[in-house]
Amino acid sequence: MKTNLSKIENILNSTVSYSDVLFDGVSTDSRTVVLNNLFIPLSGDKYDGHDYIDDAVDNGAVAIISEKALQDIPHIKVNNTLNALNKISSYYLQEINPTVISVTGTNGKTTVTDMTARITSNFKKTLKTYKNFNNNIGLPLSILQAKKSDEIFVLEMGASKRGDIKELVEIARPQIVALLNVSEAHLETFESLENILLTKEEIFLNQGYKKTVILNKDDQYYDRWVGKNNTNNIKTISLTEKADYTAIDISSNSMSVKTPYESEFQINITNNESFHLMNLLFSIALACESGARSDHIIPAFKNYNNVEGRFRICNGFNNSSIIDSSYNANPASFRASIDSLMSMGSNSWVIMGQMGELGAQSEKHHVELAHYAAKKGVEKLFVLTEHNEAISQAFNRETYSFSKKSDLVRFIKPLLKNNTNVLIKASRYMKFETIVDELIS
Repeated sequence: MKTNLSKIENILNSTVSYSDVLFDGVSTDSRTVVLNNLFIPLSGDKYDGHDYIDDAVDNGAVAIISEKALQDIPHIKVNNTLNALNKISSYYLQEINPTVISVTGTNGKTTVTDMTARITSNFKKTLKTYKNFNNNIGLPLSILQAKKSDEIFVLEMGASKRGDIKELVEIARPQIVALLNVSEAHLETFESLENILLTKEEIFLNQGYKKTVILNKDDQYYDRWVGKNNTNNIKTISLTEKADYTAIDISSNSMSVKTPYESEFQINITNNESFHLMNLLFSIALACESGARSDHIIPAFKNYNNVEGRFRICNGFNNSSIIDSSYNANPASFRASIDSLMSMGSNSWVIMGQMGELGAQSEKHHVELAHYAAKKGVEKLFVLTEHNEAISQAFNRETYSFSKKSDLVRFIKPLLKNNTNVLIKASRYMKFETIVDELIS
C-alpha cells in the first residue's frame, strides 16, 4: 500500500498530526519496518507495540498510527490500533476491488489456499495469504501487501474463538467461499465442537450480496450447511456422488475431473487419499468459480509439491522417506496423515508430538490416536508428549518415549533405512520441523 497519510484520515475518523507524508507499506513489527513504512503498534497481553515506536522510526518508519499523542513525527491518533489496521486494509481492498476467495475449515486451509492461487495466477494476477497470516492481524497485513494490479485475492481464514471468522469476512467481503470441514481443534477456547461449527459457519454471513459457496456433498454436515445458505449460490464437490465438481478415474498419479463448465480433463496428483483429493476439488471449484478453466488448472498441478510441513515427502537419512507434516496437528488431520502414510507401504513409523489446545480431553484424543495408529498397522511409534505412558499402553507394540527432541533424533537416526517411511507430526508450538531438518539428507 502506497499513499498519503491524509488519505486515511476519514477512514479512521481522526486527523493527521505534525505533517502529511507519503508512506509505502505497513508494518506492525518494529523489527521488520523498512524505509518509508507506516508503523501500526499493537498491544498484546505481554507487550505494547507503542514501546517500540522509536525503534520503528530508526528503522525507517515515516508515520505512525498511535493510541497516544506523539511529538515530532507524522501520526494519526486513534482509540484502537488493531481496529485501525482492519479499517485501512478493508479500505485498500475496496480501492483495488478484486475478486475475493476465502477459505476456512479445521484442516486443509493452507493447502487449498495455495493450490487455488496456483491455478488463478495462471490467468489473473493473484494475491494469496502471506505465509500463515490468517487471523485478524495477519489477514489485513496480507491484504496490505497487494499491488493495485492484483485481480484475485485468495485469503485463508483461521479461528480460535467465536466471532473470529465474522470479523475476517467483514474485512475481506469475499464473493467466493469454501468451508472445507470441521473437527475438534482449539477446544481450550472453543469449548465444544458445536462452537467450532458455529464459528466456521460465519463465512456464510449475509453481507448484502449473494456469495458462491463451495460445499462437499460427502461431508457429514452438508445438509446443515445447505440450510444455512438459502440466500447464496451453492456449488458442490464430491468423490462419491453426482456434484458440480467430481473426480473420476482416480489412479496413483492422476485423476480426471468434471466441472460445470467443461468436459472431463486430467490432472497430475501426488496422493490419492480422499482428504487430498477433496482439497484438489475444493481448489479447482474455487478457481473455476472465479473464471479458471482446464488450461489454467492442468499446468498448476504439474510438478506440484505439498506445502512445507503438510505431508511433504523428503529424502531422508539412509534413503528413508521422511514425511514432513510438522506444521500443525489435531485429531482429524493426524488420522488423515496416518492414512496417507499407510498408503505408501510397509515399514511405517510415526514420530508423534503433542496436539495442543485440546483442554481436558487431551489425553483421551492422544490415546484414541495411538489406538488408530495400531489398528492401521503403524509398526513403530516415537512419542514426545505430555501423555507418553498412556499412549504407549494404548499403542501396545513397539513404542519409544522421549522428553527431548535431541534424544529422539539421536535414537532414531541409526535405525533409518531404505524403504522406511517416517511421519513426523505435532502441533505448531512443538517446532518438529527441527526434527525433519535433522533426519533429511
